[in-house]
Amino acid sequence: MPSQFARSGFNLESLKRGISILYRDGGQLASEWRAAHLASVLRVTPFNMAANVGSAVLMVWSFHRRLPEGLVVWAATVSGMSLLTLLRCWRACRRKVLQASIRTFRRATWHACLLAAAWAVMPVLWFPHGTPDEQITIAALTTGMLSAGAFLLSPMPIASLAYGGIYAAAAIIALLRTGDSSLFATVALMAIYAPTVLIGAMSSWHKATVQLAVQGQIARRERLVALLLQDFEEQANEALWEVGADRRLRHFSPRLAEFLGVGESDLRSRRFVDVLADVAPHLGAAVDDIRAKGVAFRDVRFSVDHGGQARHFRISGKRVFDEAGHATGWRGIVTDVTAENEHERRLVELAHTDSLTGLANRTTLRDSLGRRLASCVRGALLTIDLDHFKSINDALGHSVGDELLAAVGARLHQLVRVDDVVARMGGDEFAVVMAPLRDAGEAERLADGLLSRLREPYQVGSRRLEVGASIGVALWPDHAGKAEDLLLQSDVALYHAKQLGRGRLAIYDADLGARAQRRLQIEEGLRESLVRGELQLFWQPKVATGSNRIVGAEALLRWAHPELGAVPPSEFIPIAEECGLIHELGAWALREACRVGAEVLPQLSVAVNVSTVQLLSGHLPGQLRDALASTAMTPSRLELEITESVFLDDPVHALEQLESIRRHGVRLALDDFGTGYSSLAFLRRFPFSTIKIDRSFVVDMPSQPDARLMVNTIVLMADAMGMHTVCEGVETGQQLTEVIHAGCQEYQGYLASPPLPIEAFLEFHRSWRGAAWGQQHA
Repeated sequence: MPSQFARSGFNLESLKRGISILYRDGGQLASEWRAAHLASVLRVTPFNMAANVGSAVLMVWSFHRRLPEGLVVWAATVSGMSLLTLLRCWRACRRKVLQASIRTFRRATWHACLLAAAWAVMPVLWFPHGTPDEQITIAALTTGMLSAGAFLLSPMPIASLAYGGIYAAAAIIALLRTGDSSLFATVALMAIYAPTVLIGAMSSWHKATVQLAVQGQIARRERLVALLLQDFEEQANEALWEVGADRRLRHFSPRLAEFLGVGESDLRSRRFVDVLADVAPHLGAAVDDIRAKGVAFRDVRFSVDHGGQARHFRISGKRVFDEAGHATGWRGIVTDVTAENEHERRLVELAHTDSLTGLANRTTLRDSLGRRLASCVRGALLTIDLDHFKSINDALGHSVGDELLAAVGARLHQLVRVDDVVARMGGDEFAVVMAPLRDAGEAERLADGLLSRLREPYQVGSRRLEVGASIGVALWPDHAGKAEDLLLQSDVALYHAKQLGRGRLAIYDADLGARAQRRLQIEEGLRESLVRGELQLFWQPKVATGSNRIVGAEALLRWAHPELGAVPPSEFIPIAEECGLIHELGAWALREACRVGAEVLPQLSVAVNVSTVQLLSGHLPGQLRDALASTAMTPSRLELEITESVFLDDPVHALEQLESIRRHGVRLALDDFGTGYSSLAFLRRFPFSTIKIDRSFVVDMPSQPDARLMVNTIVLMADAMGMHTVCEGVETGQQLTEVIHAGCQEYQGYLASPPLPIEAFLEFHRSWRGAAWGQQHA
């Protein structure tokens, strides 16, 4: 390939490849090389042909004393061929040839060969019989013509080789024809000298060809750069400019006129600095001052009015010097940064506003809160969370949810005072910075007003939606003086408001702070509790009312915090559910209960409480399968206790999970029955193995007839549905008597025993003698 020739060295392979390109390759690049090589030969052809004619005349003069037969005819023939070549050269030089065909190159090669053959006649015919003077003339002429012709024809390698070869062969033949053995050394010298000359000629040709290849690559790159520059000048958001010493533009991109809003004629006829001064008055003087100092300038900004719409630009420039180091003008670029400025403005806007509601975002709220705190005025931070927004989002779709959030944001913006700041913190959480305030009472009144108005219906498309809110309030300087502390305190107050039942308002105080700190300690402690081995199962017996025998035990999770001491399950279980740790805790409790049931309590049924969050997560069936397999616990001896709240959020999913659990062969108990929601409906759809009657009914049975009636009814219903019944929280003999009369099969409570560690439970089980023992140890 011609494009690869520039990287090749001078060797036989490159010589063959180069000759093949010139004499066989019909491509454009090879055609350009042939034209360049022919042009270099044509440039010296007139001198070469004049030398040919002169040499022929010199030969005739050398033999003038005795002209050999045919010498004049030979001289006339060589001279004619030379003059004819000179004429053709003159015609060719009149037109610029950029490409040459293979045929033209080969024809020129043949012409060189014919001329060499004509000259070869002279030494072969007349050298052997010439006088010593004549032989010296012929030898000098032959040697000179061989060397000069080979190098002059080197741009055409085959012509050079043929020309030199013909001359060398003629010289050797002439020497041999003399029959003089003393000239054999000269023959040997010619055999060495001629190839050396031809190798030098080929090296010269190779070097010239490599140079052509390199020049071609450079030219192609220059054309590419020119095309790219033209494309850049026509389409890019930048325009080039260059001014001379007279400060007038001597070159500029067509887009420069468009950028500046002037005609190209104005740019050509006026000083560039004057044009700049007209379109941007402050810019002309600035650029003129910079140029007067002679220093380069960069990114000087200016704006141009385009029909009432501003376009923004940057201009940069530097001085231009000639080869002698003298300044000849300035060159630079003008860049259209209108889109860039708009993008930056949009980024700033996005960085400080919520894209959905148009309200301030968390970053802007922090900045605003910091400024208000620095102003030393009294104020309040309200954190607002929409109640049950997720249900609306899930039921009606995210687009409706987004529209509702936008409507809430718009209403909040309308309700607050002019100087207050409303922000969306993310999700369905908003915040309001209220300042200045006279006292804490004003903050509470304003927050109450927001709660009331936020409950009012929202028109979202064709739907009329209602959504409540909970609000947490933190005050400054009463509660904190830093933005981060206020944000944390308002979140603590909001959490408390939700615990109170949603739709409520809570103001931060020290007690809430202490509770939040304790909650944080509990959450952090729970994360390490399994590793440190702080969790433990306590066991409470379940006693059969008919036989007064212990027939089962309920495993109850207990935790002793290293600093807080014993933390009740009613406190740490909800926290574990909220922070996602309930799955690890529940899995450990289930596996440990199965291990104890299989190894330590082989004769008793084992009951384990299951969190609603744990059940609905979908992980429980897998955890149950692993626990049963790893402990070899008999599935029929295991009972999982589920509370009625499991059917609140997603009853269909809850039933699916219960069915999956029951397929493992374990029993299911409905815990705290009678305190909840729609349990009777689900009892028909899912027959539990056991119903556990809540202690609130059991406590009132001795004194409240309606409580006795309720328990009796539940027992009758359970019997009719084939379910087992257990009464919880039996603490007195009277309560036990009522439970037995109601027909309940089992009971548990402090009358029998409080929950005990496994060692104490085993001791208690061995010494069990009925409820009287339990009363003594309650």
